Amino acid sequence: MLQIKNRLSFFYVERGSLSVIDGCLVLTDNEDRVQYEVPARAMVSILVGPGTTVSTEAMRLAGRYGVNTIWVGEHGVRCYSAGRGWTQNVKWLEKQVMAYANSSEALNVAYEMYFLRFGKRMVNKTLDELRGMEGARVREFYKLKAQAYRIRWQGRRYIPGNPDGTTDAPNLALNVANVCLYGLVETACHATGLSPALGFIHRGSSQSFVLDVADLYKFDVTIPLAFETVAKHGNSSEAWPGLESDVRKAARDSFRTSKLLDRIVGDMTGLFDARPGA
Repeated sequence: MLQIKNRLSFFYVERGSLSVIDGCLVLTDNEDRVQYEVPARAMVSILVGPGTTVSTEAMRLAGRYGVNTIWVGEHGVRCYSAGRGWTQNVKWLEKQVMAYANSSEALNVAYEMYFLRFGKRMVNKTLDELRGMEGARVREFYKLKAQAYRIRWQGRRYIPGNPDGTTDAPNLALNVANVCLYGLVETACHATGLSPALGFIHRGSSQSFVLDVADLYKFDVTIPLAFETVAKHGNSSEAWPGLESDVRKAARDSFRTSKLLDRIVGDMTGLFDARPGA
């Protein structure tokens, strides 16, 4: 688990129960009934995964120690809800707000994000110019990945929710993989006290900063994962009934084995530490 100051950042719980025994926060495994003491005083966030029950006393104890409780999908592929934040640590939120409120600093954060994505400093460019450059690179990357995996590709066609069931396999896989990534990034925001809404490239959404940060990992993670999952079922662009489930499981496993959550936290906080005077 990643360290934040003198606390462990994340403690993930799945298919168990959290309760209080003798004044201590205790996790009981649902299968073998083995009990583990959870070091609440040393935690920043508890990620409550599927199949987990949490008692009122457990929540009260977590709140007393300033532990943020976040209800998530398997290994963070969804962020359903977040409980009380760790109000004792507003360091990152303060830096985010200060950068967001200063147009020059906000642009510097955007520059840093593009550097993390493309490995090239693109100063003296407006945000609109950067967005245009990004769009061209993303479209070319889709084509290259489709060719590499021998997948029929007719362009990015994003239809939220796939209402008519007509979205082709590559686009549907990309949609699902990205939603999983957004869940993981939102979880990281809540765990570190950053605001999901205060974005620097995206604006006007309660998830603006989530969208900003998620874009840092699409080239490395979700785009290859989506095309690879589709390629395992042949080169047809037609979606199959279990596609969404297959992609979610692939994303879950990839996030867990690569420790992507730790990487996201380091990159997010680094955006503001990298700023002059930070």
